Amino acid sequence: MRRLVYVLLITLAASLTACATSVNDPNDPGGPNDPDPGGNRPTAAQVLAMSDDFDFSFMPGEDIADVEWDIEIDYDTTEFQAVFDYYDAALISAGFTQTDIETEGDEIEADYSNAATGVDVEIEVSIDDGNVEVDMDIDDFTGPFPAGFSLTEFGGLDVPIYGGANVVDVEWDFNFDHPSTSVQDVFDYYDGQLQDLGWTQVEIDDGDDDEMEAEYEREGVRLELEVEDNSEVELEFNKLRFY
Repeated sequence: MRRLVYVLLITLAASLTACATSVNDPNDPGGPNDPDPGGNRPTAAQVLAMSDDFDFSFMPGEDIADVEWDIEIDYDTTEFQAVFDYYDAALISAGFTQTDIETEGDEIEADYSNAATGVDVEIEVSIDDGNVEVDMDIDDFTGPFPAGFSLTEFGGLDVPIYGGANVVDVEWDFNFDHPSTSVQDVFDYYDGQLQDLGWTQVEIDDGDDDEMEAEYEREGVRLELEVEDNSEVELEFNKLRFY
């Protein structure tokens, strides 16, 4: 009898362990919070191809400060030197001058400046999880500010896409401040603009007086808008296929 009970307990424990390890994270594909259960999410390459439709404009007549524009693109290759050489040539062809470069192992960092537009670019090319990741930043931009911007274009820089490998992921993050405008007014402007551009608001958190957040969807792509104290605006495609 003791042996039988022992065997039954082991069997029950194994069954419970199997059930526990099979449960998906609620936000994973197939999980209860998956907004696209059919699995029809666009690929990163498809989103990049649609990027010309993602045109945004700054709130008119307002101060703009602390501009930070960042894009990360992952390619299914380990040839980081070839990818860097491509971007180096593309930036120089676009009127940029390389001002600094550092190489360490499988990582290259370089700085570029465009005297005609005032845009400074920092690029880092490295291997991450078996793919080459390109991280391109524009920081401390003081203007003149362009009327608009998109997923791959800002201040006259149109981010080139390396053609020697497939794009497997993209992450885009754009931050700027409207220091002389209220959080509510700034949020209302960008919320209205996004919806006018065809983005559907799917979630909003406006319970805090000095912070408002909302999520939007368009053609299977998710975008987040956050406006917080000092009217700091953040627009983010957080891993374009993370939902």
